[in-house]
Amino acid sequence: MRSAAALVLLVFATGACTSTEESAAVALELRAAELDPALAEILASARACLEAGDVSGAETRYASLAATYPEDAWLAILLQEARFVALGVDREELAVNLRRSYRAVADGEPTALRLVLAARAEGDAYAALYLAQRALAIDAEFAWGHYAEASAHAQLGRTAEARAAAERAVGVDASLLPAWRLLAWLRSQAGERDAAILIWQAWLAAAEADPRVAPEARVTARCDLGVLLMRSKRYEETLALLGSAPSDATGRSSSVFAAAAVEVGDVEGALVAVRRARERDPEHLLYMVQEALLLERQSAHSAEAHEAWELIIESTQEATDLGALLQRTRAEAHLSRMAHEDSARRSGAAGGDG
Repeated sequence: MRSAAALVLLVFATGACTSTEESAAVALELRAAELDPALAEILASARACLEAGDVSGAETRYASLAATYPEDAWLAILLQEARFVALGVDREELAVNLRRSYRAVADGEPTALRLVLAARAEGDAYAALYLAQRALAIDAEFAWGHYAEASAHAQLGRTAEARAAAERAVGVDASLLPAWRLLAWLRSQAGERDAAILIWQAWLAAAEADPRVAPEARVTARCDLGVLLMRSKRYEETLALLGSAPSDATGRSSSVFAAAAVEVGDVEGALVAVRRARERDPEHLLYMVQEALLLERQSAHSAEAHEAWELIIESTQEATDLGALLQRTRAEAHLSRMAHEDSARRSGAAGGDG
């Protein structure tokens, strides 16, 4: 059905480094999957149906492809995802039944693919890990089985085991983009920033034209990469990356863009970006704080800056979580300092008049 295309990017990533291990250069090959044009067209059509809210149309197309290519794991997974989306967010009982049906099929006539589908449908990470390992017992070279195992370990907080399983997955199939995505995240969590950046860049290049990858996954990847570039003080790259990317529904990409814009001295651009973020999520405390800081930076004693900090205090009146309480304390400190500076300035002006 498809074959691996030419190498997209050779990533030279720094291996894990702990107090007992030395850094090692490891070459990782991320390849793009070359899809048959007719298949790619149907996949793109199914994706367009999902984007338009026609879940039934997408499910029909994925079901047809899965029947035509019964051994293709990704097509089976796309069909599975469409089936869960079709249930809707408020149909938990039906979702439980669907999960049980995947498990029953896998237990009744186990194959590596059926066990992975059951693992993906599982709400319990321990059960998902058990099913993934059963799949690998049937086929130790099943890349999706290694990825399912990695995902379960990651959910359980076992990052070393998750990373090892993800690396086995991409070792078997260098075009398995979901496994690369997980590996990039695991490397970033381990502090291997440069390695994670390179993997995310390669992932985005490979995923850009792949109709199996959801647009929101690409947007999230750009946000994750943008955060890593920010932490590496690569602000211009962050702006270039997120300036050309569609804003996500939560406003996160606009928030990261704003943080980078401030670092290059573009306070006006940062303010525009953070206000875009607030349009998407007006009650998000981080965006409110970003806006207040930018307004104060733009004009230290403006009425807008005062109002922004006062809104944060008002919004956290009933807050109980530590993060919100800290932001409330921050707002109070800023208002107190601003009031003190205003008072000192007035006193100085009065003294000068005398």
